Amino acid sequence: MSSNTTEHAPDTQPQSTASLSDHSESIKAPVVKEEYTAKSMTIRVSDPLKHSDSTQGTYISYLITTITEVGTFNSTHPRPVRRRFQDFVWLHNALILEFPACIVPPLPEKHRLEYIKGDRFSAQFIERRKVSLQWFLDRIAQHPKLQTSQCTRIFLESNDFRNDKRVTSQYIPPSATVFQSLSDTLVNAFTKIRKPDERFVNMKEVVDKLEDNLGTVERLYNRIGKRQHDLEQDYTSFADSIQGLSALESELTVPLHRFAKTTKAYVSAMKEMTTKEEMFYLNEIHDLLAYCHATKSVLKARDQKQMDFEELSAYLQQAIAERERTLYPRHHVGNRGMVTITDFVTDKINEVRGIDMQRARREKLSRLEAKITELQDEVARTNDISDEFSAQVIRDFSVFENRKTDELKQGLAAYADCHIEFFQKGISIWEEILPVLESISIDDPEQVDR
Repeated sequence: MSSNTTEHAPDTQPQSTASLSDHSESIKAPVVKEEYTAKSMTIRVSDPLKHSDSTQGTYISYLITTITEVGTFNSTHPRPVRRRFQDFVWLHNALILEFPACIVPPLPEKHRLEYIKGDRFSAQFIERRKVSLQWFLDRIAQHPKLQTSQCTRIFLESNDFRNDKRVTSQYIPPSATVFQSLSDTLVNAFTKIRKPDERFVNMKEVVDKLEDNLGTVERLYNRIGKRQHDLEQDYTSFADSIQGLSALESELTVPLHRFAKTTKAYVSAMKEMTTKEEMFYLNEIHDLLAYCHATKSVLKARDQKQMDFEELSAYLQQAIAERERTLYPRHHVGNRGMVTITDFVTDKINEVRGIDMQRARREKLSRLEAKITELQDEVARTNDISDEFSAQVIRDFSVFENRKTDELKQGLAAYADCHIEFFQKGISIWEEILPVLESISIDDPEQVDR
């Protein structure tokens, strides 16, 4: 065995250990220095229009109007364009592919009951979808990275969108890395992170609690909605009963008929309030829940990046340990249990077979050196990817929290506005019937007898 190889081994292991220690520390502390703020951008979704096409079938398009200061756009006021829901799907998928570490806002649910019932072209469903698409684009407009994407620019600006969509060909997933080519069983060997980062653990807890609270709000709102629906039916039955009573009381027919009509107007106001609540509040709760799912998916992807680094680091340590056992077999016998003893016995058997052990050991060392060098490069690369991914997740989580706070505020304000408008309308409805009721004259029984 050459003296050069023997001298190299003791120096390499401390360097690798130090390198792994540095990587472990760096993965815990991604530094975010640059300012992460979005530029002014306003997007409006309006004027849903129904189209019937022989090749594409029937679909709804929406008018998209943009005002922006983002430098990637050709103009601060791009010409309004029309987009259908499938175009929004393209934008969503393209952004996920382009920015895997970003929390890309979710699209409104496509598989709803309206599709099964064939009612997806109803005015209420189209309006609800328009509101959800508005929230989707609002989130993109206020995201520092997503707003600058070329995909976003093409979606909002292109007059030849179907041809421009071919730009997705540039977002081809990278070829398999050394780590990915090692073994599927290796990749799936770890189900938990060895050294969890408390910041990301706390992020997941925040999202989990938000999901639980939103779920509770949704369930309570459904209970309130059911009672409100029952109350609407009771008021409707009450109005029908008053209407029937007006036919029996000939002297009060007109006042009772108007009172029944007023009650039904009140029911209509209640239904209008419920519709607005569902569109601007309950719909937002659903969208926020989907936003939470998207956030948890990104946090899960970040965990996977860290697990990739930890697994590669462990694999590198195994390769270094194997090289040390090969260099100094007698120093390692029994130190690590049956595996080292097995290697020792294998070497003895090979000696009996007449195999040139010195040559075999040199070839094995050569392969191990090449493997260690490759793994060291891959560990460093994977650590850089994990650090960058973690830093982006930290930035994006702040965007998520800001949007969540703003949207909860808007949703609660919309809920309050619906009720204020309803009660104001209710007061106006009942005030109109008061003069009619007050005009009813009640005859004195004594005057009637005379």
